[in-house]
Amino acid sequence: MNNNVEKDFMQSAAYRLIVFTLSIVILIYAKSVLLPLAFGVVFALALITPSRFLEKKGIPRGLAATICLIVALVLLSGIFVFISSQILNFEKDFPVLETKFLGLINDLQLFIQHRLHVSEDVVRENLSPMLNDAMAMAPNVIGSLVGFFSNSLFIAGFTFIYTLMILVYRDNILRFFNDSFGHVEGVSKYKIASNTQFVIRNYITGLLLEVLFVAGTLSIGFLIVGAKYAILLAVISAIMNLVPYLGFISAAAISVIISFATNSPHVALWVGIISIGVHLIDSNIFLPAVVGNKVSINALATVLGVFIGSLIWGIPGMFLAVPVVAIVKVVCDEIQGLNHWGILLGGRQKTKIIRIKKNAPSKQKD
Repeated sequence: MNNNVEKDFMQSAAYRLIVFTLSIVILIYAKSVLLPLAFGVVFALALITPSRFLEKKGIPRGLAATICLIVALVLLSGIFVFISSQILNFEKDFPVLETKFLGLINDLQLFIQHRLHVSEDVVRENLSPMLNDAMAMAPNVIGSLVGFFSNSLFIAGFTFIYTLMILVYRDNILRFFNDSFGHVEGVSKYKIASNTQFVIRNYITGLLLEVLFVAGTLSIGFLIVGAKYAILLAVISAIMNLVPYLGFISAAAISVIISFATNSPHVALWVGIISIGVHLIDSNIFLPAVVGNKVSINALATVLGVFIGSLIWGIPGMFLAVPVVAIVKVVCDEIQGLNHWGILLGGRQKTKIIRIKKNAPSKQKD
């Protein structure tokens, strides 16, 4: 009996491992098709509400979906064009920045030699190669950023088509899932669909408000302290802040380094302080007030999802990580056999502490 149970367990674990491995392989090799499709699903879930509003006004479904998509595409294209133009301007000024960086490197070498009493040969052997490699990589980083935004506009074209088709044929898709999982007991297909739409809509709305808040606040702060490329750094920081935890650290580091090279160390210090302050206000006050507990995913699931998304689909995968994990959690919460996975992905569980009052010992009568 025990051997049969162990055999069934090993077979089930092997099947799940094979399915998981094949899914990862498909996601990697079908990236060009699945990546815009994933963005299309997320945007379609976010745009269902305005599309239904236009449909109630008598506008045909196809035209209503097209209007919503055109408005969203114009806004996103404007942001991408602005960032790409700013990065191109930054690339034109790169020779000046390179000269300032070389001056800073020489000052750092002199500081190490005189203050830390390290010989010049030791500094050249250890520090100079690392700094020179970093300077050689900088143009490649800028070129990769330009390429990323160019590829994003290419992906946006296919995302537009996928989103439009999903909005138009959403009833067919919902009926397909309803018929496919109709045999599974304890599953409310319409509840899963409504909860998924609710979570994604509120999540994207919260992120848009967060981007506006972070970009506006950082722009004002950077302009006050006199940082060069203040608006560019603020917008990039706001977009990178969409990647949980890792995005803020990378954006703050980039802002401080660029400000240190283009301005004084005093300005760079203030840029770092402003970045940390805005992040604390955003993560502890603004975002909880806007999103609340609608996307209750714990930090472990978020960081792990971002890491796996970056390994599979790169930077776009990092942005898609949280919405995908949120959809998975909604599905797990509604399926009885997967409730434990929903608990694992969810936030901290509030435990009730039950205090047992001990009865006082009765006094014996004399």
